[in-house]
Amino acid sequence: MHIELLDVLAEPNSGSRLALEPDYVAVDGEVASGVLRSSGGARFEIRDGVPRMVPEADSSVTVDEGATQRSFGAKWEQYEEADKDQLAEFQYRWFDERFGFADEAGLTTFLADKRRILDAGTGPGLCAARCARLSGARVAGMDLSDSVSAAQRRYADQPNLDYVQGDILNPPFAPRTFDFVVADQVLHHTPDCVRAFATMAELVSPGGQIAAYVYRKKPIIRELVDDHVIDLTSRLTFDECLELSEQLTELGRELSRTGAKVTLERGVPLLGIDPGEHDVQRLIYWTMLKCFWNEELGWHQSVMVNYDWYSPVFRSRHTEEEVLGWCHDAGLAVEHLNVIESGISVRASRPR
Repeated sequence: MHIELLDVLAEPNSGSRLALEPDYVAVDGEVASGVLRSSGGARFEIRDGVPRMVPEADSSVTVDEGATQRSFGAKWEQYEEADKDQLAEFQYRWFDERFGFADEAGLTTFLADKRRILDAGTGPGLCAARCARLSGARVAGMDLSDSVSAAQRRYADQPNLDYVQGDILNPPFAPRTFDFVVADQVLHHTPDCVRAFATMAELVSPGGQIAAYVYRKKPIIRELVDDHVIDLTSRLTFDECLELSEQLTELGRELSRTGAKVTLERGVPLLGIDPGEHDVQRLIYWTMLKCFWNEELGWHQSVMVNYDWYSPVFRSRHTEEEVLGWCHDAGLAVEHLNVIESGISVRASRPR
């Protein structure tokens, strides 16, 4: 942890500033271990260079007894370094496309005047590390799981980057702290997506922006199947859920490799199936059953995408109207909106 991180950290419940107790251990100029203390006496450990800021009460961990934390922790433990590199390349392109930056040069231009950036739900730390690399801002990557420990080790050489273990619903930062808040593919995995968006929006400084992506509601058969299957997977062990994810990945892969297509003159509008030509795998995937397969990502990454859907306790789905309403309620102006079958990406700004 860099000492500069103290400028943005706050006690999650009271919002009071934190002080570093003097008996901390520093390595290469960074705090490797120690204790942060609030004026009210709350104490938070710094371990492996990462402040552990998940509060004992009023957090996502207490709502589901740590199931979400364990689910994502287990997920990220499956990733080797080469897998993370491959994931990063794919995710970076998709991020730029969805949030209206076009490419890395466009994102770099956008970040040029940003002083503080938060990547909430950072997972393996990819987006946070990229923002730190492309800008001179101080960047914080926050995640509920211990994935931040691996991220801290992987990106330890970036002097403007820190990782924090914290909760989106009760974040360890003061309001209006960040010029850019990223909450990409994470809010729908919290116990209360509406509250999660509002909480992240509250961290955006005047003139700053938030970029958020949430799952979109699917056609009725897919929604009904998802709810039923997820009820079953919620009772599975990690290994059992991983096995199911592999089975569904194989199904998606083999359907895709048939190259089969059907043409529907009338479609089935009531079930969300449009007229026209449909790739059979995509038709099943979008309207009936999540069986993800992507040839570019390959086997392991595709399995993890399916696991990401079937394992977490929470996976809410939303509409465009809902997302626009969240922005309005938070006093944000929509700068860019991208709606695709899988989800809704919005970038919105707080007036100065």
